[in-house]
Amino acid sequence: MRLAVIGCGAIGEKRAAAARLHEIVVAADLLPGPAERLAAKTGARATTRWQDAIAADVDAVIIATTHHSQAEIALAAVEAGKHVLVEKPAGRSAAEVAPVAAAARKLKRTVKVGFNHRFHPAIAKAHAMVTTGEIGPLFFIRGRYGHGGRPGYEREWR
Repeated sequence: MRLAVIGCGAIGEKRAAAARLHEIVVAADLLPGPAERLAAKTGARATTRWQDAIAADVDAVIIATTHHSQAEIALAAVEAGKHVLVEKPAGRSAAEVAPVAAAARKLKRTVKVGFNHRFHPAIAKAHAMVTTGEIGPLFFIRGRYGHGGRPGYEREWR
């Protein structure tokens, strides 16, 4: 597959690395540095415009941007005939994401949300405990998950 990566920070880089069996054609980021670094690693063309990535001759788009832009970019990608992998949460509300789902159905494009915790061993174990009846019917669930910081973490978008 020919791919475009929009959002070339840590998650965009991880997604590009995971897609190493495919061709990364375009690396797009608002900042030229991250786009150029990912382009250098993958042989892609760097751009600071996500619209350039969607207009490119690609089969699918990986969207690893901040939450406020995810739904807009995903909708534009689907409307341009691309398949989409968008990082969680895919938008800031269900109303923001609904047009993406509707366009995907209408245009027969695949849109997936990169929610990797779905396959986390602890989640799988909890699911098994519920479905086998080991812990009985659920009344309430509280879940927590996190990770430690790293050098420079305080300067990231979070």
